[in-house]
Amino acid sequence: MAASASLKSNDPNARLTEALCTSLRRRQIVGSLNVALATAALIQNIVRSARYSTIDELLALIKSVGRRLIDANPKELAAGNIVRRILRLIREEYRAAAAAHIVSAPGSAPETPYLGPTTPGISAPLNHYLNLSSNTSSSASEFNFFSPSSSGGGSHGPLIRQTSLSNFVAMRHSRAQLERSGSLVDLQLSQSTNNLFTRNNSSNGYPPETPGVSSITPNYNTSKIDSEEFMKQSSKLKPVLIQAIDEVVGELETTHEDVAKGAKEHIHSSEIILTMGHSKTVEAFLKQGYRDRKFTVVVAESAPSYLGHSLAQSLSSSGIPTILIPDSSIHAILPRITKVILGAHTVLANGGLFALSGSLACALAAKSHSKPLVIVTGQFKFAPAWNLYHDFAAVDFQSPSKLFSSSSSTGKDSTEIINPYYDYIRPELVQLFVTNEGDHSPSYIYRLIKEAYDEEDVEL
Repeated sequence: MAASASLKSNDPNARLTEALCTSLRRRQIVGSLNVALATAALIQNIVRSARYSTIDELLALIKSVGRRLIDANPKELAAGNIVRRILRLIREEYRAAAAAHIVSAPGSAPETPYLGPTTPGISAPLNHYLNLSSNTSSSASEFNFFSPSSSGGGSHGPLIRQTSLSNFVAMRHSRAQLERSGSLVDLQLSQSTNNLFTRNNSSNGYPPETPGVSSITPNYNTSKIDSEEFMKQSSKLKPVLIQAIDEVVGELETTHEDVAKGAKEHIHSSEIILTMGHSKTVEAFLKQGYRDRKFTVVVAESAPSYLGHSLAQSLSSSGIPTILIPDSSIHAILPRITKVILGAHTVLANGGLFALSGSLACALAAKSHSKPLVIVTGQFKFAPAWNLYHDFAAVDFQSPSKLFSSSSSTGKDSTEIINPYYDYIRPELVQLFVTNEGDHSPSYIYRLIKEAYDEEDVEL
């Protein structure tokens, strides 16, 4: 597996991977969205052209590429997020194909898997207390509290539950809860996938029964699937996997528009909104909101990059009243501000985030003036990582040359200047995250990350 988990040197995908790693190291690809799109395109190309005999080999290959991308620039967490997302999609497609292969295997009835009774009545698994089919007697004495063998004797047989409306409602209620939560179908798929590559050594030749789940194949002796035969068919899943990755790419490309759809619910008329830097998501969010609400935007220039200048120009060209201020005036103007809207570079599992340098000062000023801080971002930036905000290793630094005048050299040798790319904003400073999948509080971010990625992929 180790040999097949890496690209060969003469493989075109190896050259593409090395080119992307080089671009990440040199910061030739800047921005989480650009990194995510480049990563998805690379993984899709690998899935399309890679040769593998089992799905595990493909997953190992994608993981190895993901590790190389993360090592190239550990601060660009979007690359790892996309790799984890694609790994989860591949497993889901494979489980669905495995379940369909088992249902349609020779010897099994080509019918829809049993998910519940079609007519009113009692229908429960064999090990359920409501199931009465285990009794061999079909007489009316089955509905007595005691078995027929107990009549005339001093000892009573085992209790048999009577058929009643309350028992039927209780059984259907528990099953409905399983169906709503998806546990019923997940149990069937996981059982099918787990039994796919293992032979049952039980004496009766039947696989172990999952409690509360009915079997989808009536005859296991004739419907056992040869593992080698199904493994050879794994390569036939390529079109399905490529289509799944296309959906991820399409979701990434429409992130700005999807986030901007909720602008009307968060922006009110006559508001004065403060932002800084030039986030494409924030720009689309404000422009969409101005179609329904009339407000004013105050943009901090965000030195030393001065990205606020380009955002202010873009907003003003769209007819939005815009005021450009220096970063030193943020605290002074906040009493007039009604809301602070910022973008994010990466959102962590604890609800904290990395944003453009200077965002921390803006967030602290908003906290001191009791102004709400709203973060607009795509959900692909949610990373399964926890950060200590005082750890300097988590913050990326750039050259301090922009902070110096090239003509003045006084004091340079004895001065240490820190010029970070991003600031870490603690979760207690944020009121709301507005994403393409809805609005979430910082305390709920960990749950979204747990649902988006598999636990085995947290550490690639």
